[in-house]
Amino acid sequence: MITKESDNELAIVLCGHGSRNLNYLSEVVKLKEVLSKKLRLNIYECFIEINKPSIEECVDRVKGIYKKVLIFPLLLFEGRHMLEDVNEKILSLLQNTNKEFVLINKLSLINDIFPNILKIIKNKYSEKFDILITSCSFSKNRKVKKELEIYTNKLSSSLKIPKKIFHFVGDEKNVFKEINHLENHSAKVLLHPVFFFNGYLYKKNIETFSKITTTENLKPLAHYDEIIESIFQKLIIKI
Repeated sequence: MITKESDNELAIVLCGHGSRNLNYLSEVVKLKEVLSKKLRLNIYECFIEINKPSIEECVDRVKGIYKKVLIFPLLLFEGRHMLEDVNEKILSLLQNTNKEFVLINKLSLINDIFPNILKIIKNKYSEKFDILITSCSFSKNRKVKKELEIYTNKLSSSLKIPKKIFHFVGDEKNVFKEINHLENHSAKVLLHPVFFFNGYLYKKNIETFSKITTTENLKPLAHYDEIIESIFQKLIIKI
């Protein structure tokens, strides 16, 4: 636990994507409250789209109050939202301020998420799975799909799951076709949608695969204490 600094010294902004699913906003607020309690600092939330406040509204508010602001992206991939809506937008908004703003590196899928999810799965499940299915939101950036592929391969290899499939949410029909071609029609499936929160796309992915009765679903990442601790460590290093 760290000592709370004076009210106008330091604040943290959590920047999420936004979602039409009401659970998403409540889960972001819950994460904010957990981190605020651990850090004893003022923490704000903002969103790229759909939810309020926007990045512009939040930055405009905090830069008039605090001497230093840490901005942490609640994003997992280096897609358009990370590169344009977070990096470029925040840099542009801060051009005319003399305050210290620090954009903290997001959690790394391989270095931060992978070891924690591996441990979580091993602790939670004693049975062996036949298929690992991962998913994330669609991106035109080839790096996103490649990173998901590397993550999926690494996770399936470490768990000794023989078959692995990765896809963008919305492409579930092709995944079903691939599963139906397998000889083992009673295969045990571990479904891992790679999302921080229970938003629209996470829910859609889970509901689509609920047709597979032997599927076990991993929760959104922010539901796990190990992931929250990783975020905490990223923040505390910069404080």
